[in-house]
Amino acid sequence: MRRTIDVAYGMGWDAGSVLGPIGPEEAAARDAAGQPYAVVLRETGGAEAVVAQVARARNHLGVAVYDAQGRRFLEVDLRQLDADRLFLRRRSAWVYPDDLAPEFAPDAGRVTVSLWPDGRGSEVVEPQGDKGGARHTTAKVPDEQRWFEVPRFGCWERLFAPLGIEGADRVELREITDVPQGAAVEPNWRAPEGMRPGHLAELFVAGTRFSSPDGEYTVREPIEAGTLLLPSGRLVAKDPTYGASDEDSGFTATVAPGRYPVQIARAAARFEEYVAARVLVRDRPTVRWEAALLDGQDERLLGEGEFYGFGVDAGTAAFTDATAAPDLGRRYWDGLVAGTQEEDAHGVAVVDDPANGTNLVAYPSGRGDGSYPVWVGRDREGEVTCFVADMLILHRAEPSTAQART
Repeated sequence: MRRTIDVAYGMGWDAGSVLGPIGPEEAAARDAAGQPYAVVLRETGGAEAVVAQVARARNHLGVAVYDAQGRRFLEVDLRQLDADRLFLRRRSAWVYPDDLAPEFAPDAGRVTVSLWPDGRGSEVVEPQGDKGGARHTTAKVPDEQRWFEVPRFGCWERLFAPLGIEGADRVELREITDVPQGAAVEPNWRAPEGMRPGHLAELFVAGTRFSSPDGEYTVREPIEAGTLLLPSGRLVAKDPTYGASDEDSGFTATVAPGRYPVQIARAAARFEEYVAARVLVRDRPTVRWEAALLDGQDERLLGEGEFYGFGVDAGTAAFTDATAAPDLGRRYWDGLVAGTQEEDAHGVAVVDDPANGTNLVAYPSGRGDGSYPVWVGRDREGEVTCFVADMLILHRAEPSTAQART
């Protein structure tokens, strides 16, 4: 038996109705231009709805299923990583205790599955929602449930497969063309975006002032932390006390083999803190920033505010070359254990390897342990100007209009 599904287009979905409704032609134009819009699928006369948020330019397709009470109970986050395939990045499901419970009620059970294209995945089961414990396990999801065909505009029955809904071949879609005219409305959603860089260059300009929730910070003169030797031109940022790690392969953005100065940015509010560290490649203005990535990392997979960072568990970070990262890290650790590793007055330590023409420069990692992003600065010609490890102390801070001098 075939079912008739009404298809409506708009800027979003709000309180059980289409927000900023638009006609099929305008929706198709937005689709072709990569502009965001929403698709609402409802069985004729039915109360449940499937709502898709489409942002092709951002490689994102988010789909949610709403119950008769207007609550989301299933949501998938799909990313277009290939020309014709979508990857299931995350799937979330909720079980409500009764029909009166609000959306995302604290006691609603939750299951969240997070997946990566290399086959990794995790599953978090929370039977009592916020009011109970959680079970963390590995998600065993086969490839055919991770990858799906990209739906062409109008072929919205193909949204059913990522949701696990059967019967797409028994559906007849009917587009709603009678759309009321009204003022233009902006989407009430946006595609997830990974963390964006803060005001990185200003962290190394003495006298710059930042306003943050922790107070007014004033940037001091950066600490000259020595010279980093990069015989391969492939930079590694890591906790030097780690053994071999994924970070040892170095970033995909490379520079010419050579010697590059390392600087530690510091700023003071109630007391002085180390807020960033950089490897200065060339003394030119940075006009754009991009995330420093390892092989296999893909920014299109990041959720809102997420980033790829290097982990720190010993309160210390380091820069080194990819040819010697594990060995120099072990030598640094052995020196700490033996009490022979020297540090300067700023807590900076250098481990040299004259035989291979490499070294390691270690420094205190801001407020200690955590995960920290590295950003690549580029000039107008696209050449690398620097690498900056942000300790995330002033990431959301804004430069003050009044500047001080130190």
